Amino acid sequence: MKNVFRMLFLFIVLNLGFTAIARGDEDDLKHYVVRLRTLYVMPTEEFDNRLSSSKLEITNNVTGELDLEYYFTKYISSELIAGVTRHEILAKGGTVLGSTWLLPPSITVKYHPFPSAKVSPYIGGGIELTFPFSPKMTGHPDFSVDQSVGWAAQTGVDIALKDNLYFNLDYKYLNADTKFRLDGDKYRVDLNPHVFGVGVGYRF
Repeated sequence: MKNVFRMLFLFIVLNLGFTAIARGDEDDLKHYVVRLRTLYVMPTEEFDNRLSSSKLEITNNVTGELDLEYYFTKYISSELIAGVTRHEILAKGGTVLGSTWLLPPSITVKYHPFPSAKVSPYIGGGIELTFPFSPKMTGHPDFSVDQSVGWAAQTGVDIALKDNLYFNLDYKYLNADTKFRLDGDKYRVDLNPHVFGVGVGYRF
């Protein structure tokens, strides 16, 4: 929970910094967006070479997400996302070996080239943090997954529906490289998920 508050604090500090820099001539700008998305999370995992013979895999997952967005100007905004996903660890043949939950909040800065258009695309980039919790490995009580810090790339589109309501399509790539501990040894695992999102947002 402390790590979540750290991300929220960083989001607030980032917003205050950009707001201080941004010009104050957009008083009618609607600064805030609250959005709900459904996510399809698809890891592109790569395990330590010492485990290559096991042909380990990590399953995909569908989950929900809440995100907050703040517009500094009509062209520039920042977005904080939070959601949790559960992934199973599979061996060759699909045998379930274990699982872990992941909390991968990210903060991105986004550029909106056509902010007034009904169909408004954007691109962005930022940082992501991965906080694993409740890891389990059958027959191995000494199993844990490290936290990690990486970068995030983002693109998507907002489509105006009515009043302040928007339909949203979003894609993110999260560079999540970490390690896990198993029976006293450490192994590298690169999760690097593709995250596909669809949802609705309200801007005010």
